[in-house]
Amino acid sequence: MEAKQNSRITRKTIGGTVYVVESTASDTAKETVYDKLKRLILTGAKSRENISGNSNTFPQYHSTSSK
Repeated sequence: MEAKQNSRITRKTIGGTVYVVESTASDTAKETVYDKLKRLILTGAKSRENISGNSNTFPQYHSTSSK
């Protein structure tokens, strides 16, 4: 496997299986990885707040309560 410019190849063995991941950086990206992850996390948190505030989609369970 030949590495391309602006790419990174990572090999990881987990439980006897070798995983090979190739990641490539975009020359035309408009945001950094940090900014993108931050945006996705914040969007997901807002979405969850809206859902949980309006419905019982995410009920809260306590580990000491019986079901």
